[in-house]
Amino acid sequence: MRVAFIGKGGAGKSLIAGTLCRQLARAGECVLAMDVDTMVGLSISLGLGQTPSGGLPNGLAERVDGKGWQIKHGVRPASLVDRYAHPGPDGVRYLELGKLPSSVEPGVTVAFRHVLERFRRAHWSVVADLAAGTRQPMFGWANFARIVVVVADPTAKSLLAARRLVRAGVGTHVVANRVQDERDLAAIQHAVTLPLLGWVPYDASVSDAERTGVAPIDAAPNAPAVRAIGDLAARLIGERP
Repeated sequence: MRVAFIGKGGAGKSLIAGTLCRQLARAGECVLAMDVDTMVGLSISLGLGQTPSGGLPNGLAERVDGKGWQIKHGVRPASLVDRYAHPGPDGVRYLELGKLPSSVEPGVTVAFRHVLERFRRAHWSVVADLAAGTRQPMFGWANFARIVVVVADPTAKSLLAARRLVRAGVGTHVVANRVQDERDLAAIQHAVTLPLLGWVPYDASVSDAERTGVAPIDAAPNAPAVRAIGDLAARLIGERP
């Protein structure tokens, strides 16, 4: 299973991606969580806090005349995951590209993308949280995934961003987030012309967890939003080819 989450900042990408990783792991999946966003988000939603040591070092790639940056010979994605991915709750492994304000060196970017696109260990699922907006999807960061989820909430800004992603040709499904009633769900489905993978209700307990920096699945494991993401995980497992 290979899933990428995209959408406007604040729409709930990281929360859904992180909770999904935990739910998949609890269902028996081996999960690699790939944090492509340079802003903090996925690590907190996973329950790792703000600063886990889940990055790749320099020296895994080199600049080749006429070819640009290339991964060094013999560097295998599975070995990078085993050595550098940070262990998280429920057995999820976490690997991040890097966080602002620190700069991400070109060689690190090449090595991270090498893992994202070529990690193929049997019985493992890869879930990636991309940066907000269109830049990363337009530059192919979501191409590794069979399912590219546009996360949208009922706000005008979120729906506008989602429509732009769809017009740009990225996204295979939509997940409606912070749904309070049928009108919210209908507005999202009308604006985002992609198959609905699922919807997550507005949930005050999730908002409280985010304020305190605690993973929602730990702070409120029986909250409606957490249960809805669990249903999403079950649906993905059931539809896996």
